[in-house]
Amino acid sequence: MDATDSGAGHTAGGPRVALPPIPSFRAVALRLLSARIPHPVLQGLLAFATYLTVFIVGFGLPLASHLNVPNIRQYWTDPQFYAWSLRWWPYAVSHWTNPLFSSQIGAPHGYNLAWASTTPSVDLLMWPVTAAFGVLVAYNVLLLLVPPVSAWAAFIAARRLTGRFWAALLAGAVYGFSPYELIHNWQGQPNLTVIAIFPLMVYLVVRWWQGALGWVWFTVWMAVAMAVQFYTFNEGFAEMTAVLAGVLVLGFAVAGRAAWRKLARLAGLTAIAYAAAVAAAAPYLIYSLRHYQGEALTRQESAFSLQFVRLIVPTSQQMFGVTPLIRLSNHLGRGGIDDYVGIPLLVILLLLVVFAWKNRVSRLLAAGFLFVLALAAGPILVFTTHHTVTLPWARLWTLPIARSAEPSRFIVFGLLALSIALALWLASPKKAKPASREPKATYKLIAGRLLLAGRWGLGLLAVAAVITDTPTSYQAVNPLPQYYKPPATLHAVNQLPAFITQGLYRQYLRPGEIVAVFTQRGNAGMLFQAAANFYFRIAGGYINASLTPVNAVPHPLTAVANPNKVADQMLADYLRSAGVGAILVEQAWEDPWMHNMVRLGFRGTSAGGVIVYPVAPWLAHRAKSAGGSPRAVSSSPCGLPFAARPENSELIAPVRDCGFTLRDRNARAPVGMGSQKLTTRHPSTPSVAVLRVTPKPTSSSGVIESTTPRPPGVSGSAPATLAMP
Repeated sequence: MDATDSGAGHTAGGPRVALPPIPSFRAVALRLLSARIPHPVLQGLLAFATYLTVFIVGFGLPLASHLNVPNIRQYWTDPQFYAWSLRWWPYAVSHWTNPLFSSQIGAPHGYNLAWASTTPSVDLLMWPVTAAFGVLVAYNVLLLLVPPVSAWAAFIAARRLTGRFWAALLAGAVYGFSPYELIHNWQGQPNLTVIAIFPLMVYLVVRWWQGALGWVWFTVWMAVAMAVQFYTFNEGFAEMTAVLAGVLVLGFAVAGRAAWRKLARLAGLTAIAYAAAVAAAAPYLIYSLRHYQGEALTRQESAFSLQFVRLIVPTSQQMFGVTPLIRLSNHLGRGGIDDYVGIPLLVILLLLVVFAWKNRVSRLLAAGFLFVLALAAGPILVFTTHHTVTLPWARLWTLPIARSAEPSRFIVFGLLALSIALALWLASPKKAKPASREPKATYKLIAGRLLLAGRWGLGLLAVAAVITDTPTSYQAVNPLPQYYKPPATLHAVNQLPAFITQGLYRQYLRPGEIVAVFTQRGNAGMLFQAAANFYFRIAGGYINASLTPVNAVPHPLTAVANPNKVADQMLADYLRSAGVGAILVEQAWEDPWMHNMVRLGFRGTSAGGVIVYPVAPWLAHRAKSAGGSPRAVSSSPCGLPFAARPENSELIAPVRDCGFTLRDRNARAPVGMGSQKLTTRHPSTPSVAVLRVTPKPTSSSGVIESTTPRPPGVSGSAPATLAMP
């Protein structure tokens, strides 16, 4: 009879027979897991988990703990626009309406979104999250995911190129947690932060070059990546085009003759993929070119060029208390702080070229980085804000394809080159330990280890120099900018009023009613509308600095700030012509001038942190006070008179300085609802004028709005929304 005990067995009266040890459950589980999932995949998952954990804990904890609150820079305009975009594209697709034109904003005429950076690929990808949890949660989750995903994409490209996990992990951190990425992330701009496509394209090229990816799938996936980039940010697609063409040319320059044929094949396959991506983008492209607003979309000033000194000079907070360096950084100002890459990274690229000149990849990275710097310089070479030089090729930036691009944004490709250079620097070839114990061999071993330690020390210093200069969300979640002293009426909070979050707007507004929003929260109308899932339309709204002014409120409405007879008539004319039904004032963000609503004779109702002022009773009271006579000639928003006209006639009056014409049809259209508690509904009110829009480049709403950004607290003829970069 056989018996076993702890791995050894014996038979009665016979010799002992050794048995194999029983593997533990953990060993079996790990063996099965590694058998089913390829090793690089496990490394990719581990890298992404590392990036996500580090980012949430070290940078984004305030967002993660308040996902259902608009956290980022509520005094600014951009976050609300991109939150609105998350809701707009799913809404437009599900309602079979043109997503490149919205009548929900800039009501009643709407805004053309063809040249707005609405990031449709991101908006549609986040659609399930938006539908399940709301636009606020979706936007905060997006801000928490984008930098780790960018870092992960750079990781897999570097991992494929070098085969080293730790070297690729640090390279991904440099790319995904760079000042460029995180500054724009905390400004709430996914069009600039969704940069994972570029390293993924590098990954595809490396796999094809190594023979691990066939030409068919390479072409397909490259076309998909390019198309996704176009629908993420079309300016980024144009910049990608320039960099891709330049790098292919440089590739022929640094590659040997033996590689020319293979490189030519790569160029051909890339061209096919590019043509397929352009075909996929054709509907958007055709519509955009038909509605081109080139005069408005210009970026040919030095402020949009790369500031070269900022490549090595961080913000003053990272100067370790050294007064001269702090003064230097402060003297340079805030411009270009997202261009910083740090001296150590540049030194690594230089050393890589010097000590690995025979490596064609090293030479390509160095040449590509210099090419990107030339593109980032744009039309004007900027050393500091006070020292600029106009470059010989400056006129190229006046071409329609280039005039609207911001040259400094090319730095993202420079960051990608530097991160890959860092991975190559750290991935030094492993040398076998010398078998001999002679002193000379021992010295070589010690010297090699010292060089390896120095190599990793410089690499870690480069990573630290980049990451310590990146901002966190802790300051970005403050509702007001630092050092701003708000007026006594302003009690700013990030939370949306209960009027929106609890759906109280349904009790005071009709579906599709046009409202104007008065608040010092930046671009709040679009955020309110997105949170309410487009229950109401808004007058005004901010798209971008080229197509709309920083002040998201239409200029005629700002007449409330300085009431007088002319301003009051201008306000009344606009409310009639735009069909505004109610004005909403957010009480927590109320500015003193908003109290003028009562002085003007409006009667409002407070509900859920918002005062609702119905417009129809106020207009009816003004008409009754005027004795019911036809409206007198009054000043238009452009300073030109609105023409009074006989009954039952039509008048088309061109307004030269406004860029639009007025068509007065004497139509009767629904105008307002207001508070059910205080007013009687007026189902129809004479429509005074309908704007037929032929807008100037500075306005896509058909009215001339304030185009001069004003910092908080600066008084003027019109109030300005807080708009701090």
